[in-house]
Amino acid sequence: MLDSNVAPGKRDVDTTRTRKVIITGGDSGIGRYTALALAEDNCDIAITYNAHREDAELTAEAVRHFGRKCFVHHLDLSKPENALAAVDAMVADLGGLDIFFNNAGIMGMQQFPNLELKDLTEMFRINTFGAVLAIQRATRHMLGMDPDGNESTFEEIATMARKALTGNVSGPRDTPGRIIINTSVHEHIASPADTIYTMTKHALGGFIKCAAFALAGTNITINGVRPGEIATPLNDMHPEDINNDRPYLTVRRSGHPTEIASMVKYIASDESSFISGMSYDVDGGMAIGEPMSQEMYQQMV
Repeated sequence: MLDSNVAPGKRDVDTTRTRKVIITGGDSGIGRYTALALAEDNCDIAITYNAHREDAELTAEAVRHFGRKCFVHHLDLSKPENALAAVDAMVADLGGLDIFFNNAGIMGMQQFPNLELKDLTEMFRINTFGAVLAIQRATRHMLGMDPDGNESTFEEIATMARKALTGNVSGPRDTPGRIIINTSVHEHIASPADTIYTMTKHALGGFIKCAAFALAGTNITINGVRPGEIATPLNDMHPEDINNDRPYLTVRRSGHPTEIASMVKYIASDESSFISGMSYDVDGGMAIGEPMSQEMYQQMV
């Protein structure tokens, strides 16, 4: 008789359950297409927007066409502390939380040695500080903790949960929890043309690794996805305007947001239970050629 082909992370889990998802920056681009991919996978969703409510409502309408719930919330991460109330409100709407996809962020073209403190502060507040505060709040909800409780309580639960690795106790969650961060290919390769952006993404890469250890044994994983050049508003492109003249990419074109959403969908699934603390390139081969320090950088400057 063959051994079970069901991985431990999927055993005794109801695969037909409705999962509850938060996506920051769900009004367009990668956030929008991820919402659609997860709605198709039996998920109810809450999304955030900063400036474009109408676009967020279009995403929500599309999600509802799949028969799923979708809630829309405003979130301005230029004040990172705004993330706390926003996460609380979205969890209340959803009635719980299984998956948190941190996707909101901004980009800028600042180069060393001409960096300004105001630009450093703004981008770190939105891309890094706001992301970390939102994820920390989401984690507390996933673990059934008091969101406003003291930090030592989290440490106690995390320490207890690690014992699950030895079989001494069971993890705090009966079903898998997933935290996913949209970093960038610049989480690990340089983009001299936008130095501060690269710095914020490197910081998130370090956070993913540290948080994975803190969450050991909790049945919550944290991972990142590293997009390359994707046809989104952040890159001043429409999803259907794929640029096929990209000689520095092995696939010779920019990517479509659905190609990132597909990776997020997998990382968010029960099948990814043996993955934590990692980031994955979905970049058309950008990282392997170090283009930002060569041809593409020369074009930018």
